[in-house]
Amino acid sequence: MKKEFFIFLSLFLLLAIGMHFSAWLSTPVEQIQALSGSPLGLFHPLYITLVFYLFILVLRVIGKFLKRVFTKS
Repeated sequence: MKKEFFIFLSLFLLLAIGMHFSAWLSTPVEQIQALSGSPLGLFHPLYITLVFYLFILVLRVIGKFLKRVFTKS
């Protein structure tokens, strides 16, 4: 569970900084305050991160399954 939380948190930070890099460098406090007025909603960073996390989780599960299939052969 710790590993999954670390993956989610890392992905969250990577996406937040990656999507708004210049705003985080110039005015990080204003960036956080602007979340409440965002057209995507206050919690949109969490929603976007969850979608990416689930996509990566599906890829990891498929990869683990394929690894198991090909190592048994």
